[in-house]
Amino acid sequence: MDFNDLQKKIEELEAKLEETQALLSFVMTAINNLPNPIFIKDEELRFFHFNKAYSEFFGMTPEEYFGKTVLDLDYIPMEDRIRYNDEDSRLIQTGAIKNYDVDFLCADGKLHPSFYWSRGVHDEKTGKRGIIGEIVDISTERNLQTDLSRTLDDLQSANSKLERAMEIDAGTGIFNRFLLNKIIGEIAHRRTQEVRMTCALLADLDHFKRVNDSFGHLKGDEVLMQFANIIKTECRADDMPIRYGGDEFLLVLSKASEEIGYAVAERIRSRCESEIILPDGSPQTVSIGICRVGDSQNLESVIHKLDNALYEAKQEGRNRVVGA
Repeated sequence: MDFNDLQKKIEELEAKLEETQALLSFVMTAINNLPNPIFIKDEELRFFHFNKAYSEFFGMTPEEYFGKTVLDLDYIPMEDRIRYNDEDSRLIQTGAIKNYDVDFLCADGKLHPSFYWSRGVHDEKTGKRGIIGEIVDISTERNLQTDLSRTLDDLQSANSKLERAMEIDAGTGIFNRFLLNKIIGEIAHRRTQEVRMTCALLADLDHFKRVNDSFGHLKGDEVLMQFANIIKTECRADDMPIRYGGDEFLLVLSKASEEIGYAVAERIRSRCESEIILPDGSPQTVSIGICRVGDSQNLESVIHKLDNALYEAKQEGRNRVVGA
């Protein structure tokens, strides 16, 4: 090969080298401009490149850490450095990938929830090995998740309050008949022995229309509230007082025999007569029907029995308790 041929070959190699360097420069520039922190380590687990996002994420410069291993990264706790170094050693041999969620202490002095992955790389042409990895800051997503979770909790709480409000009678503060089907349905699914120990009372204030007509609706509302308070104070924690409609009140006594049901009904009747005195000095009385809730009774059959017992109490002169 003469001098001219050699010179031409050198020029071709220089052109090829320049082209390769330009391509490498472009690749490194592209990596450097990726939005997520990227790092690359050599076979000795030393950093030989990380991009601008990585520098900004941890507040470090390439000059400070190029040629160093993870064991030299003082912004990471030592136990984590050792763990990362051991992981890198395994990855570089196996070419496997490792990923997990981790909170990194960043340049702003705050912990940033992040998704971290790294992978062992093996170039079969050169035999070179290394590690490449990426960090994805998921702080925004985590905050959105927290906000969404909090919003869902607030909505569930508001929904529970709304459902509860829908079950309460505004005039008396006790349950309304919206809850009735639910209660009877729950009773129907209880064990037979428990059902046999459930009683229902239906109370109707005697001649209540006369109260409204003679003393006004404000007095009528006061009487209803007084009677509702009597029922509430006679209830235990598992009992259900319900304003069935108008001046009719339903009371479901949980785990109560018919004898207990009669005793509760009689106390309510007696207290109504002695505690609710109308403006003309006359007592407000109440008639009460009572029945046991059967093993498979539905709402209609229970109310039918109670209506019949209540009707009988009124036919017998009111101000009394009658069983179905």
